[in-house]
Amino acid sequence: MVMGFVLGLFVACLGLAFPLWLVWRAYSTSKKLEHGLMIGDPELLGSDRFKIDRVTLGPQGTQLIDDVEFVVAPQPQTTTMGERNDEL
Repeated sequence: MVMGFVLGLFVACLGLAFPLWLVWRAYSTSKKLEHGLMIGDPELLGSDRFKIDRVTLGPQGTQLIDDVEFVVAPQPQTTTMGERNDEL
């Protein structure tokens, strides 16, 4: 009788382990995506885990165009004050 209870408890734990792992994985993925969007992580554009296929919110005047390829815009180069003074 005790052995049946332990076996039933073990099976119940195994039955709950997979759904709990799925929920944890979805939550973790959501948090990673949210953090990446917040900091503007360019690696999200090429990630296999996330597929960005539509932008639904943008600055005023943004136009939505279907079937476009996202690219990372080049960052402007900054100069130090010493280099700037040499140019003048």
